[in-house]
Amino acid sequence: MMTQEQCTHRNNVQSSEKPQVYKVGIYGWRKRCLYFFVLLLMILILINLALTIWILKVMNFTIIAVQS
Repeated sequence: MMTQEQCTHRNNVQSSEKPQVYKVGIYGWRKRCLYFFVLLLMILILINLALTIWILKVMNFTIIAVQS
C-alpha cells in the first residue's frame, strides 16, 4: 500500500515531465506527391486497360480455337 506522501511524489514527477509527441505519417509536400503519384498510376492503369480492350476488339480476337 502506498502512503499519501509516496502518491503525491509520484504525481508530481509525472506532471513535471513533458510527454513527447511524435508525428506519425506523411505530411506536407511528400503527402501531396504521394497522392499525385497514386492518382497518376490509377489513370495509367485505366488507360492501359481501355487500350487493351480496344485492341482486342479491333483485332477480332476470340477465345474459340480454330480447328484444321
